[in-house]
Amino acid sequence: MKKKNLAAGILLAGTAAALTGAGAVFHNIIVRKRPDPTDLIVSPDAVNGEGRKKLWTESNRWLNERGSEKVSIQSFDGLTLRGEFFEGEGEPDSTVFLVHGYRCNRRREYAVIARFYLEAGYNVLLADDRAHGESDGRYIGFGILDREDCYRWVRFLDERFHGKQKIFLHGISMGAAAVLMASNLCLPMSVRGIVEDCGFTSPEEEFRHVLKQSGKGFLSRPLIFLTNLFCRACAGYGFSDLSSADCIAESRLPVLVIHGEKDDFVPTVMGRKIYQAAAGEKEIWITKGAGHAESYYLHKEEYEQKVLGFFHRCIEADAYAED
Repeated sequence: MKKKNLAAGILLAGTAAALTGAGAVFHNIIVRKRPDPTDLIVSPDAVNGEGRKKLWTESNRWLNERGSEKVSIQSFDGLTLRGEFFEGEGEPDSTVFLVHGYRCNRRREYAVIARFYLEAGYNVLLADDRAHGESDGRYIGFGILDREDCYRWVRFLDERFHGKQKIFLHGISMGAAAVLMASNLCLPMSVRGIVEDCGFTSPEEEFRHVLKQSGKGFLSRPLIFLTNLFCRACAGYGFSDLSSADCIAESRLPVLVIHGEKDDFVPTVMGRKIYQAAAGEKEIWITKGAGHAESYYLHKEEYEQKVLGFFHRCIEADAYAED
Protein backbone atom coordinates (compact mmCIF):
# COMPACT_ATOMS: atom_id res chain seq x y z
CA MET A 1 0.00 0.00 0.00
CA LYS A 2 2.81 2.37 0.91
CA LYS A 3 4.49 1.67 -2.42
CA LYS A 4 1.25 2.42 -4.27
CA ASN A 5 0.79 5.66 -2.35
CA LEU A 6 4.39 6.64 -3.03
CA ALA A 7 4.01 5.90 -6.74
CA ALA A 8 0.77 7.86 -6.89
CA GLY A 9 2.41 10.76 -5.09
CA ILE A 10 5.35 10.79 -7.48
CA LEU A 11 2.99 10.65 -10.47
CA LEU A 12 0.90 13.54 -9.15
CA ALA A 13 3.98 15.59 -8.37
CA GLY A 14 5.41 14.89 -11.81
CA THR A 15 2.14 15.82 -13.51
CA ALA A 16 1.87 19.03 -11.50
CA ALA A 17 5.44 19.96 -12.37
CA ALA A 18 4.86 19.24 -16.06
CA LEU A 19 1.68 21.33 -16.13
CA THR A 20 3.39 24.16 -14.30
CA GLY A 21 6.27 24.07 -16.77
CA ALA A 22 3.95 24.00 -19.77
CA GLY A 23 1.94 26.89 -18.34
CA ALA A 24 5.12 28.92 -17.94
CA VAL A 25 6.17 28.15 -21.52
CA PHE A 26 2.73 29.16 -22.81
CA HIS A 27 2.89 32.43 -20.90
CA ASN A 28 6.40 33.22 -22.12
CA ILE A 29 5.78 32.38 -25.77
CA ILE A 30 2.12 33.12 -26.50
CA VAL A 31 0.96 35.76 -24.00
CA ARG A 32 1.66 39.41 -24.73
CA LYS A 33 4.21 41.03 -22.46
CA ARG A 34 3.43 44.05 -20.27
CA PRO A 35 4.98 46.53 -20.65
CA ASP A 36 4.94 45.58 -24.30
CA PRO A 37 8.44 45.34 -25.81
CA THR A 38 6.88 45.67 -29.27
CA ASP A 39 5.53 49.18 -28.73
CA LEU A 40 5.74 51.42 -31.78
CA ILE A 41 8.33 53.74 -30.22
CA VAL A 42 11.51 51.70 -30.22
CA SER A 43 15.12 52.58 -29.62
CA PRO A 44 17.53 52.17 -32.54
CA ASP A 45 19.41 49.86 -30.19
CA ALA A 46 16.61 47.34 -30.77
CA VAL A 47 17.85 46.91 -34.33
CA ASN A 48 20.90 44.65 -34.43
CA GLY A 49 24.16 45.83 -35.96
CA GLU A 50 25.63 49.34 -36.11
CA GLY A 51 25.05 49.71 -39.85
CA ARG A 52 21.46 48.57 -39.52
CA LYS A 53 20.82 50.95 -36.62
CA LYS A 54 21.87 53.90 -38.75
CA LEU A 55 19.86 52.68 -41.74
CA TRP A 56 16.80 52.05 -39.57
CA THR A 57 17.06 55.44 -37.83
CA GLU A 58 17.34 57.29 -41.14
CA SER A 59 14.46 55.33 -42.70
CA ASN A 60 12.20 55.74 -39.68
CA ARG A 61 12.84 59.51 -39.68
CA TRP A 62 12.15 59.58 -43.43
CA LEU A 63 8.82 57.81 -42.91
CA ASN A 64 7.85 60.22 -40.13
CA GLU A 65 8.63 63.23 -42.31
CA ARG A 66 6.73 61.74 -45.23
CA GLY A 67 3.62 61.17 -43.12
CA SER A 68 1.05 58.40 -43.17
CA GLU A 69 -2.63 57.77 -42.65
CA LYS A 70 -3.50 55.86 -39.49
CA VAL A 71 -5.85 53.00 -40.35
CA SER A 72 -7.57 50.21 -38.44
CA ILE A 73 -9.78 47.17 -38.93
CA GLN A 74 -11.72 44.77 -36.72
CA SER A 75 -10.54 41.18 -36.45
CA PHE A 76 -12.86 38.18 -36.65
CA ASP A 77 -12.79 37.98 -32.83
CA GLY A 78 -13.41 41.66 -32.11
CA LEU A 79 -9.89 43.07 -31.76
CA THR A 80 -8.91 46.43 -33.19
CA LEU A 81 -5.85 46.00 -35.40
CA ARG A 82 -3.94 49.16 -36.24
CA GLY A 83 -1.56 50.21 -38.95
CA GLU A 84 -0.56 53.04 -41.26
CA PHE A 85 -0.93 53.57 -44.97
CA PHE A 86 1.70 55.37 -47.04
CA GLU A 87 0.96 56.68 -50.52
CA GLY A 88 3.69 56.23 -53.09
CA GLU A 89 4.86 58.91 -55.49
CA GLY A 90 2.47 59.86 -58.28
CA GLU A 91 -0.52 57.56 -58.57
CA PRO A 92 0.74 54.01 -57.96
CA ASP A 93 -1.40 51.15 -59.19
CA SER A 94 0.15 48.66 -56.74
CA THR A 95 0.27 48.31 -52.96
CA VAL A 96 2.56 46.14 -50.83
CA PHE A 97 1.18 44.87 -47.52
CA LEU A 98 4.06 44.19 -45.11
CA VAL A 99 3.55 41.69 -42.26
CA HIS A 100 6.11 41.60 -39.45
CA GLY A 101 7.43 38.77 -37.31
CA TYR A 102 7.29 37.52 -33.73
CA ARG A 103 7.76 40.04 -30.88
CA CYS A 104 8.43 42.79 -33.41
CA ASN A 105 6.31 45.63 -34.81
CA ARG A 106 5.58 47.30 -38.10
CA ARG A 107 8.26 50.00 -37.95
CA ARG A 108 11.01 47.98 -36.32
CA GLU A 109 10.71 45.22 -38.91
CA TYR A 110 9.94 47.27 -41.98
CA ALA A 111 11.05 50.91 -41.76
CA VAL A 112 13.89 50.31 -44.22
CA ILE A 113 11.99 48.04 -46.59
CA ALA A 114 8.92 50.30 -46.53
CA ARG A 115 11.08 53.21 -47.65
CA PHE A 116 12.49 51.10 -50.47
CA TYR A 117 9.01 50.20 -51.74
CA LEU A 118 7.79 53.79 -51.51
CA GLU A 119 10.79 55.08 -53.43
CA ALA A 120 10.19 52.34 -56.01
CA GLY A 121 6.70 53.72 -56.63
CA TYR A 122 4.47 51.45 -54.54
CA ASN A 123 1.89 52.26 -51.90
CA VAL A 124 2.68 50.58 -48.58
CA LEU A 125 0.46 49.25 -45.80
CA LEU A 126 2.22 48.59 -42.50
CA ALA A 127 0.17 46.90 -39.78
CA ASP A 128 0.89 45.60 -36.30
CA ASP A 129 0.03 41.95 -35.74
CA ARG A 130 -2.48 41.10 -33.03
CA ALA A 131 -0.84 41.29 -29.57
CA HIS A 132 1.94 43.47 -30.99
CA GLY A 133 2.63 47.19 -31.22
CA GLU A 134 -0.50 49.34 -31.32
CA SER A 135 -2.89 46.47 -32.10
CA ASP A 136 -5.14 44.89 -29.51
CA GLY A 137 -4.84 41.31 -28.34
CA ARG A 138 -3.52 39.21 -25.49
CA TYR A 139 -2.40 36.12 -27.40
CA ILE A 140 0.11 35.88 -30.26
CA GLY A 141 -1.36 34.01 -33.23
CA PHE A 142 1.77 32.39 -34.76
CA GLY A 143 0.30 32.78 -38.22
CA ILE A 144 -2.76 30.65 -37.49
CA LEU A 145 -4.87 33.51 -36.13
CA ASP A 146 -2.94 36.13 -38.10
CA ARG A 147 -3.95 34.67 -41.45
CA GLU A 148 -7.53 35.77 -40.80
CA ASP A 149 -6.21 39.23 -39.94
CA CYS A 150 -4.20 39.30 -43.18
CA TYR A 151 -7.34 38.41 -45.08
CA ARG A 152 -9.21 41.35 -43.53
CA TRP A 153 -6.40 43.79 -44.22
CA VAL A 154 -6.36 42.68 -47.85
CA ARG A 155 -10.13 43.16 -48.08
CA PHE A 156 -9.64 46.61 -46.57
CA LEU A 157 -7.19 47.49 -49.35
CA ASP A 158 -9.33 45.97 -52.07
CA GLU A 159 -12.40 47.92 -50.95
CA ARG A 160 -10.43 51.13 -50.52
CA PHE A 161 -9.32 51.02 -54.16
CA HIS A 162 -12.48 49.37 -55.53
CA GLY A 163 -10.51 46.37 -56.75
CA LYS A 164 -8.29 48.51 -58.99
CA GLN A 165 -4.99 48.08 -57.13
CA LYS A 166 -2.55 45.24 -57.58
CA ILE A 167 -1.78 43.92 -54.10
CA PHE A 168 1.35 42.07 -53.03
CA LEU A 169 1.94 40.44 -49.64
CA HIS A 170 5.39 40.47 -48.07
CA GLY A 171 6.00 38.68 -44.77
CA ILE A 172 9.09 38.04 -42.65
CA SER A 173 9.39 35.07 -40.24
CA MET A 174 6.03 34.68 -38.45
CA GLY A 175 4.66 37.28 -40.87
CA ALA A 176 5.73 35.08 -43.77
CA ALA A 177 3.92 32.13 -42.20
CA ALA A 178 0.83 34.32 -41.81
CA VAL A 179 0.66 35.40 -45.45
CA LEU A 180 1.30 31.85 -46.64
CA MET A 181 -1.45 30.54 -44.39
CA ALA A 182 -3.76 33.21 -45.82
CA SER A 183 -2.94 32.19 -49.38
CA ASN A 184 -5.65 29.52 -49.61
CA LEU A 185 -8.42 31.78 -48.32
CA CYS A 186 -10.82 33.47 -50.71
CA LEU A 187 -8.54 36.42 -51.44
CA PRO A 188 -9.65 39.03 -54.00
CA MET A 189 -8.35 38.87 -57.55
CA SER A 190 -6.32 42.02 -56.88
CA VAL A 191 -3.78 39.95 -54.92
CA ARG A 192 -1.01 39.15 -57.40
CA GLY A 193 1.79 37.50 -55.44
CA ILE A 194 3.54 36.72 -52.16
CA VAL A 195 7.08 37.32 -50.93
CA GLU A 196 7.84 35.03 -48.00
CA ASP A 197 11.11 35.66 -46.20
CA CYS A 198 12.26 32.98 -43.70
CA GLY A 199 8.78 31.71 -42.81
CA PHE A 200 8.22 28.53 -40.80
CA THR A 201 6.07 25.62 -41.89
CA SER A 202 4.01 25.31 -38.68
CA PRO A 203 4.31 26.47 -35.06
CA GLU A 204 4.71 22.87 -33.90
CA GLU A 205 7.58 22.14 -36.28
CA GLU A 206 9.24 25.42 -35.33
CA PHE A 207 8.95 24.72 -31.60
CA ARG A 208 10.40 21.24 -32.06
CA HIS A 209 13.34 22.72 -33.92
CA VAL A 210 14.00 25.39 -31.27
CA LEU A 211 13.91 22.81 -28.46
CA LYS A 212 16.26 20.55 -30.39
CA GLN A 213 18.66 23.44 -31.01
CA SER A 214 18.67 24.28 -27.31
CA GLY A 215 19.54 20.69 -26.38
CA LYS A 216 16.06 19.94 -25.04
CA GLY A 217 14.74 17.88 -27.92
CA PHE A 218 13.92 15.04 -25.54
CA LEU A 219 11.34 17.32 -23.91
CA SER A 220 9.66 18.38 -27.13
CA ARG A 221 6.89 15.79 -27.27
CA PRO A 222 5.46 16.19 -23.72
CA LEU A 223 6.18 19.92 -23.47
CA ILE A 224 4.62 20.81 -26.82
CA PHE A 225 1.65 18.54 -26.11
CA LEU A 226 0.89 20.20 -22.77
CA THR A 227 1.62 23.74 -23.96
CA ASN A 228 -0.66 23.11 -26.91
CA LEU A 229 -3.48 22.28 -24.48
CA PHE A 230 -3.04 25.65 -22.78
CA CYS A 231 -2.93 27.42 -26.14
CA ARG A 232 -6.09 25.78 -27.43
CA ALA A 233 -7.97 26.48 -24.20
CA CYS A 234 -6.84 30.10 -23.84
CA ALA A 235 -5.93 31.38 -27.31
CA GLY A 236 -8.28 29.22 -29.36
CA TYR A 237 -5.84 27.42 -31.64
CA GLY A 238 -3.43 24.52 -31.71
CA PHE A 239 0.17 24.46 -32.90
CA SER A 240 -0.51 22.00 -35.71
CA ASP A 241 -3.82 23.46 -36.91
CA LEU A 242 -2.27 24.82 -40.10
CA SER A 243 0.88 24.42 -42.16
CA SER A 244 2.28 27.12 -44.44
CA ALA A 245 3.33 24.46 -46.91
CA ASP A 246 -0.13 22.87 -46.99
CA CYS A 247 -1.83 26.25 -47.49
CA ILE A 248 0.40 27.41 -50.36
CA ALA A 249 -0.11 23.99 -51.96
CA GLU A 250 -3.81 24.89 -52.19
CA SER A 251 -3.18 28.30 -53.77
CA ARG A 252 -2.37 29.36 -57.32
CA LEU A 253 -0.72 32.61 -56.20
CA PRO A 254 2.88 33.12 -57.31
CA VAL A 255 5.38 33.02 -54.44
CA LEU A 256 8.97 34.15 -54.02
CA VAL A 257 10.66 32.17 -51.24
CA ILE A 258 13.66 33.87 -49.61
CA HIS A 259 15.64 32.12 -46.89
CA GLY A 260 19.02 32.60 -45.28
CA GLU A 261 21.59 29.91 -45.95
CA LYS A 262 22.69 30.01 -42.30
CA ASP A 263 19.30 30.47 -40.65
CA ASP A 264 19.41 28.29 -37.54
CA PHE A 265 16.23 29.72 -35.98
CA VAL A 266 13.84 28.86 -38.80
CA PRO A 267 15.91 26.25 -40.66
CA THR A 268 16.48 26.65 -44.39
CA VAL A 269 14.88 23.26 -44.99
CA MET A 270 11.51 24.82 -44.08
CA GLY A 271 11.91 27.35 -46.89
CA ARG A 272 12.71 24.55 -49.32
CA LYS A 273 9.68 22.59 -48.13
CA ILE A 274 7.43 25.60 -48.70
CA TYR A 275 8.89 26.12 -52.17
CA GLN A 276 8.40 22.47 -53.11
CA ALA A 277 4.78 22.57 -51.91
CA ALA A 278 3.79 25.74 -53.79
CA ALA A 279 1.32 24.97 -56.58
CA GLY A 280 1.56 28.22 -58.54
CA GLU A 281 4.46 30.02 -60.18
CA LYS A 282 7.35 29.96 -57.74
CA GLU A 283 10.90 31.12 -57.25
CA ILE A 284 13.41 30.44 -54.48
CA TRP A 285 16.47 32.39 -53.40
CA ILE A 286 18.74 30.99 -50.68
CA THR A 287 20.83 33.94 -49.55
CA LYS A 288 24.50 33.26 -48.99
CA GLY A 289 25.76 33.68 -45.43
CA ALA A 290 22.47 35.05 -44.08
CA GLY A 291 21.01 34.07 -40.73
CA HIS A 292 17.41 34.58 -39.65
CA ALA A 293 15.78 37.68 -41.20
CA GLU A 294 19.18 38.93 -42.40
CA SER A 295 18.74 38.49 -46.15
CA TYR A 296 17.72 42.07 -46.90
CA TYR A 297 20.53 43.66 -44.92
CA LEU A 298 23.27 41.37 -46.22
CA HIS A 299 22.12 41.46 -49.85
CA LYS A 300 20.21 44.74 -50.04
CA GLU A 301 20.60 45.59 -53.73
CA GLU A 302 20.04 42.04 -54.93
CA TYR A 303 17.05 41.64 -52.60
CA GLU A 304 15.44 44.76 -54.02
CA GLN A 305 16.09 43.61 -57.59
CA LYS A 306 14.66 40.17 -56.82
CA VAL A 307 11.37 41.40 -55.37
CA LEU A 308 10.80 44.08 -58.01
CA GLY A 309 11.56 41.58 -60.76
CA PHE A 310 9.15 39.11 -59.16
CA PHE A 311 6.39 41.75 -58.97
CA HIS A 312 6.98 42.67 -62.62
CA ARG A 313 6.71 39.04 -63.70
CA CYS A 314 3.49 38.58 -61.70
CA ILE A 315 1.91 41.62 -63.34
CA GLU A 316 3.18 40.63 -66.78
CA ALA A 317 1.79 37.11 -66.39
CA ASP A 318 -1.62 38.48 -65.41
CA ALA A 319 -1.66 40.84 -68.39
CA TYR A 320 -0.77 37.95 -70.69
CA ALA A 321 -3.53 35.78 -69.17
CA GLU A 322 -6.09 38.55 -69.67
CA ASP A 323 -5.14 38.80 -73.35
